[in-house]
Amino acid sequence: MKFLLKNEKTVYSKTRTILRAVLLIVLAVMLPAAYLLPRMLITGNMAEFYSEVLFPFLSFVPMALSGVFMISLTEAFVVLGSVALIVLLVLFAVKCFILGFKCDMRHLLHFVYKVARNVLIIAIIGALMFECMHGINYNRKSVIERMHLYGDTRPLEDYQQTLLWSYIGMITARNKLGQDYNGVTHMISNFDTAVYDANIAVSTVSIYYDLGMSENYVRAKPVALSRLWSYTEIVGVYDPFLGESNINTDYMDVLHTPITICHEISHARGYASETDANTIAVLSCINSERPDFQYAGYYYIFVRLLGKVTDYEQHEGAASVDYLSSPEIAGVIRDTKAYERYRELFNDGPIADFIAGFSEDVNNAFLESNGQEGGTDTYVVPYDTFVEYYCRCIRDDA
Repeated sequence: MKFLLKNEKTVYSKTRTILRAVLLIVLAVMLPAAYLLPRMLITGNMAEFYSEVLFPFLSFVPMALSGVFMISLTEAFVVLGSVALIVLLVLFAVKCFILGFKCDMRHLLHFVYKVARNVLIIAIIGALMFECMHGINYNRKSVIERMHLYGDTRPLEDYQQTLLWSYIGMITARNKLGQDYNGVTHMISNFDTAVYDANIAVSTVSIYYDLGMSENYVRAKPVALSRLWSYTEIVGVYDPFLGESNINTDYMDVLHTPITICHEISHARGYASETDANTIAVLSCINSERPDFQYAGYYYIFVRLLGKVTDYEQHEGAASVDYLSSPEIAGVIRDTKAYERYRELFNDGPIADFIAGFSEDVNNAFLESNGQEGGTDTYVVPYDTFVEYYCRCIRDDA
């Protein structure tokens, strides 16, 4: 009788061990499936429907909860979560050491199993949340496609006219702004007001050009550790789990901060692609009523086109305008140098270089893993996009 009971317990123990192993294998298979399948299945018109109709409802709850708090919840979770993770890893190692020291292999394996099971379940939930809040939006039609801002290379005259248009817009906008005793201009409002106006600007562009963006208000948050962020060259981060946009506010540079705020809001409003987010950000800025936003938008286009137009003129043997020698652009150059001096504070020494390089590599790997060929290069909007925009939307070509 005792032999039979012992045999039954052995069989039950082996069966339970097999079932646990099978469960771990199933969970391990489910993890990549949770990350890959939604984007593989929801494409084309389904992706458009999801991004325009379903995403605004799904993102409303986390964004509303995040908006209740003035601080960056993302930053709080990262800091506190990192500490908690270190503590849990230490406790895990200690527990394993104690059980191993006691040669209690049965309890050790059971403990490792429970930890692995829980980690896989959390990772699967996280992967599904990421896809719902960000990943599927990679499959929607791009801004360039929706606005028909693509085509064959246009003649030199179109490039020159676009460059002149951006130059005039940049100079006109800056002339409406004040400047400090160093001759450097700054943002015209505090951060919260800038975020409010950025939401209006993004909504205006979305509605006018039928971009199908979510109308949820995005309360972008300033990051308390912005000074440390500057070593990584990170200026903004969208947290898809909380629907929260986080901005580096260590130096609210008028040439870049408006673009960054609108860029992160564009992610939260349903465009995952970096090219799309930057395109929307630039268009939002130049169409904003704020001169500092206009200045940043036209500056982006001018800098993006200047070298290309110069090369094009040299290739065609055409005369070129020396914009950089114009007295009108002196203020813009001062603003640019002020930003460069700020960046030089964080580019001194091998440690700073390592941090910046590591951050760049991680971001590049993240973008590549999400199907963004070129990685961090996708942040740069193709110069042809702005030429097409000028010709179709400003000059109003038929």
